[in-house]
Amino acid sequence: MITDGLSAPAPAEVSRRPELRFCKECNDLMRPKEDRERQKLVASCRCGYQEDLPPSQWCVYRNEVHHTSQERTVILQDVRSDPTLPRTRDVRCPSCNHNEAVFFSSSTEEGMTLYFTCTSCGNRWRDYV
Repeated sequence: MITDGLSAPAPAEVSRRPELRFCKECNDLMRPKEDRERQKLVASCRCGYQEDLPPSQWCVYRNEVHHTSQERTVILQDVRSDPTLPRTRDVRCPSCNHNEAVFFSSSTEEGMTLYFTCTSCGNRWRDYV
């Protein structure tokens, strides 16, 4: 794909990978950098040369995870001690009737699922939203 750097390529030509850019002044490899003042992504060289990246090159890294319907969600045993997970007091554990649980969500094509783990007994259950 060859572009002039001024116009975005047609949708059929958009590459899923960012293309390598080389400096016009020193031929060094240019790296993507954020221009916070103008709120744009630019290609920047060590020598100081910069050029704006076209919208088709704004994706620097993309991680696609594909799940099959046969995969099961695995909840680790120590999630109740994880301080980064949100907690709620709005549910009751079906096993011990304790009112505090750690929770997180997962979205699928069928809808959203909330996973709960009781902070007292470690019982795990889910709620389909």
